[in-house]
Order: sequence, then C-alpha cells, then structure tokens
Amino acid sequence: MAVSLKVRFEDAAPRAALARAAEGARDLTELMDQIGSVLVNGAVERIGQTNVAPSGTPWPKSLRAQLGGGEDGEPGAGNAGPTLHDTGQLMRSITELPAPTQVTVGSNMIYAGVHQTGATIRPKTKKALSFTLANGDAVTVGSVTIPARPYLGISEEESADIEELSLQYFADLLDEELR
Repeated sequence: MAVSLKVRFEDAAPRAALARAAEGARDLTELMDQIGSVLVNGAVERIGQTNVAPSGTPWPKSLRAQLGGGEDGEPGAGNAGPTLHDTGQLMRSITELPAPTQVTVGSNMIYAGVHQTGATIRPKTKKALSFTLANGDAVTVGSVTIPARPYLGISEEESADIEELSLQYFADLLDEELR
C-alpha cells in the first residue's frame, strides 16, 4: 500500500514575514546606515587611537609624530599625538552615505587618499622640494614618500559586527510580522 503526506504552506503570518523580508532586501538603506556607522567608528578609532590598519598591521610612525614627542596621548602640550591625528581634521571628516544596496565611507579631505594608499611626491617644476619639518628644520629633498596608512576598511571585529547587524536586521523583519 502506498502512503503519502502532503504539506502546504498556507499560513498568512509566515508568508507575510517572508514578503516583508524580501521587500526589506530590496532597499537596505537602513542596514547600510548601520554598517556605515560601524565603519566610520572604526576609521575614527584607527586615526585617533590605535594607528593600526584594518588588517591589524601597525602604521609606520610619521616623522611629525616622531619629532613632536611620540604617539601617545592627544596632540598639544608638547605631544604630537597619533600619526594621522595632527589637527583632527581627517578624523572628523570621515562620513558615510548609505544607499539601498551599498554604503560609501570616506573623507573629502584633499590628502585623505594619500594617507590611505601612500604616495611619492616629486617636484613638478623645480629640481627639489623644500619644506619645514615639525621641529622647525628646513629641508630640501628630491622626493618624499608617504607610506600607506589605511584607515578605511573592514577589520575582523567590524566584519563580525556587520554580520551581527545583518542577521538582526533580517530577523527583525521576519519577527515583526509574526508578533
């Protein structure tokens, strides 16, 4: 004798929850805003405190920080402060722009990209570059290489936070209809 069991999914609440989750997946702006906040906070912490790339690699100490009294503490009172935190402008300029399927995190400071990726600066019209160091010494050189000090990116901790936010976002969408 043949036996069969047929199960149908007709409950309105789970169907509504799945529809809401599907709709929520089309416009993730709210989730992207939360993810953006995690990434902005991470970049701010790297610039203002840790001086460590998202990968966990410590940044090369800047000459300004070396000449100005070291990395520890806030700028001022004879202390240059952390490497990318002279005036704090770069740190304060980090923003996020959420959209339905992505979030953009960055800075509009003209030098932001140089610090993120590094650069070699060479004179355009002269044979050498001349400038004054943080300690007041005047120098003339053929070029200046600024090492990359990545402050934007996703650390392991931020990745875990983003995963948790994402799971909670969809759990909330599903749960809202079931309450």
